[in-house]
Amino acid sequence: MAYIRVKFYLEKRKDKSGQLITKNVPILFSASFGDRFKSTTGICINADQWNGKDSVKSHPKSEVFNKQLRNIRLELEKLYDTAIKEDIPVSVEYFKQGLRRNQRSANGFFDLMDDFIEQGKKKWQPGTVTKFKTIKNHLKDFGEKKRIKVEFDQLDNNFFDKLIDFYFEDNKFINSYVRKNIMFIKQFLIWSTKRGYNKKLDFREWNLETGTKREDTDGNIIALSIPELLHIYEMKIKNQTVLRIRDYLILACSTGLRYSDIANLKKTDVDHKQGFIYCTTIKTGDRTMIPFNDFSREILEKYKNTPNYNKDGVEMAFPAISNQKTNKQLKELAKEAGLTEMVPIVHYRRNRRIDKVVPKYKLISSHIGRKTFITFCVWLGVPSEVTMKFTTHRKHETMQKYYDSKDESALRQEMRKFSMNNLREYTQNSAN
Repeated sequence: MAYIRVKFYLEKRKDKSGQLITKNVPILFSASFGDRFKSTTGICINADQWNGKDSVKSHPKSEVFNKQLRNIRLELEKLYDTAIKEDIPVSVEYFKQGLRRNQRSANGFFDLMDDFIEQGKKKWQPGTVTKFKTIKNHLKDFGEKKRIKVEFDQLDNNFFDKLIDFYFEDNKFINSYVRKNIMFIKQFLIWSTKRGYNKKLDFREWNLETGTKREDTDGNIIALSIPELLHIYEMKIKNQTVLRIRDYLILACSTGLRYSDIANLKKTDVDHKQGFIYCTTIKTGDRTMIPFNDFSREILEKYKNTPNYNKDGVEMAFPAISNQKTNKQLKELAKEAGLTEMVPIVHYRRNRRIDKVVPKYKLISSHIGRKTFITFCVWLGVPSEVTMKFTTHRKHETMQKYYDSKDESALRQEMRKFSMNNLREYTQNSAN
């Protein structure tokens, strides 16, 4: 027998004019047990949809809402009974924790995903947080549109097959994007399994199978050529915002630093006397030291004495703007610079090849600086081990695609042997 009194009531709050709010009013509850625990039920209704005691009336979701209210009452009573039987001190915090735990059991997947993301904010980059929020929205959308319950006990291989169909058929995503999404979903499920929330282990076998065709979407690396970089460097720019974007691009192309590293580069990380940048990368936490060259020295010297503080009052080496704005303005800069050459792009959706041809400026983003730097290192003969120290790459396989692009020059040189003059000369020599 529970000795706890649970009462439901509407929030009484007034608007700016002093009138009691009657639209979209939260339903609150109060649990009296010697002390008093008050909280919200998470339900909002209009005042005339409340029966004045403990239930909702004349609302499209009356049945659902009233079931939620009954469940809250039962949960509070069960928590109280458990505390009495097991001699647990009854307190407001006890009920808070107990309700939260029970709600996770009932609505596990998305509630836990919220917890997972909140914990991740302490160690992830903002882009990773955004990625997980996007995946959560995808899964909610999948559940609603396909009328499939997205809960841990439903995550079998059949669920996975339907999710993959949803990604490809409904959203028209490409293989590389779907593959990354699966990786992130599995990361959350591993976290949930380790903590005992998920018992369904089919996800360990989830892999995207699309056939045997090569799926490289970076078949041709999008980087600036040497003439393109020099042209952008020499452009006469009066607009200060565009000028700063150009400076960002030159700095990125001449150091190989990611956007996140340039945006977080402190003035104390730059040794102007010795001519070195000392950087602990944001993405991987690796330490690198990059000597100045003519381009990076000019940009860093330019902003050396310019006041530029972050929100914590730390003086930064470069006045970067947001990544989103940087990407947008880089495209505008590249278009103005005449980077209109049409570039072929290959994607795959399952086993179907998708060919596109787009102007190069549309492919320009903040990451092109890093790709350009590595490409230049290859063209200029910098040993791969040295390049990897600059960029903190750990695997030679990651660098191989850049060295493959170098082979194009060698292939072109060999193909010149098929010139008309060479063939005629060969014919004459053979005749003699």
